[in-house]
Amino acid sequence: MNKHIEFLKENIRFSLAIFANAVALLASIWWIIDSNWKSANPLEIEPIVTCFALSATLLGLNFVNDKLTKPYLKVSLSMAMTQHHVNGLMYGISITLKNHSMIKAFIKNFQVQLPKTNQVLQFLYDGFTDTVLPKVVIEPGQSYSFNIIKKDLGGTSQDIKSYGDFVVTTDIGHKFTVPAKVFREHVATLLARKT
Repeated sequence: MNKHIEFLKENIRFSLAIFANAVALLASIWWIIDSNWKSANPLEIEPIVTCFALSATLLGLNFVNDKLTKPYLKVSLSMAMTQHHVNGLMYGISITLKNHSMIKAFIKNFQVQLPKTNQVLQFLYDGFTDTVLPKVVIEPGQSYSFNIIKKDLGGTSQDIKSYGDFVVTTDIGHKFTVPAKVFREHVATLLARKT
């Protein structure tokens, strides 16, 4: 309940718009009933059109609310390579997150599901640099990337079918998924590399 009150306080203009639209919608419903069912007059179209317009507005405000409260991240995978100063030529899977929403995205973890064992494989390091992945905060319109190499998959099965969806989770539990089929294709390409 406190979360809802805080949201209303932080978005007072949005809250007032929802309230005003809901009152107007109720009035238009009463207008439909009063003008079309209580009188002997022919069907009046104006209150019906008004009711539909206010309903559409309320649905639009609900869409805006969703954009205000839930980030929209696009997660993409691509094959990558780099010339490391010690290890030489390295191949990996580049993971890129793009924030297409109006709010910051706070990322909790990057993991791949392992359906056969009912576990997950957590990624904690960038494969190319071997640095710990930081606490990731992606601003609106910004992106973040890191790389997975063979070593990051070393503790799990080399059977491609053992890998499930690649999942990015935010601090409050929103999940953004790359389907298992796409992740498996990239893993198969990575494992086929000699280096």
